[in-house]
Amino acid sequence: MEYYCLMVRTGEEEEFKKKAQKAFCEQACTAELYYFQRTLKTNQGKLYEKPLFPGYLFFQIESLTPQIMQTLKKIDGFIRILLDNINPIEILGTQLEELRLFIGNGEHWGISKVEFMPEKNIRVISGPLMGLEGKIYKVNKKRGRVTIITALNPDGKKIDLAFECVQMIEK
Repeated sequence: MEYYCLMVRTGEEEEFKKKAQKAFCEQACTAELYYFQRTLKTNQGKLYEKPLFPGYLFFQIESLTPQIMQTLKKIDGFIRILLDNINPIEILGTQLEELRLFIGNGEHWGISKVEFMPEKNIRVISGPLMGLEGKIYKVNKKRGRVTIITALNPDGKKIDLAFECVQMIEK
């Protein structure tokens, strides 16, 4: 399988995904598109969903053919495949490992449960941060957010994810 990153109009990611799946179904082509969303908390404690990579979808296909590229270009909302439509770059190596971890966590990322250990270490007990512990950049206990560094982010920005603090009680 090959993996690519698609740039689409921001705010139209879900609509594009539906149109693309329909177009590929009509061609009897097996392709998967992934649009990741995360749950965050407001300062008042209310939950809301926000895209993990606004304007980007990840695309899995057996082989990227010129026919597939033409199909993508015809779908309303398509901007380009990264790096560009003439030279698409397949996601490989560390980025691919990370993408597979993201896919394994599902497209809707909930809230992770973490335990704070002595000497400022945290241990992720459950949720989408499981497996990303080494990539944690910053922890904001007050807002309940963890900032992670990811090799997948096309523009190099860090990502905030929500967490809940879990304290272990010794018996």
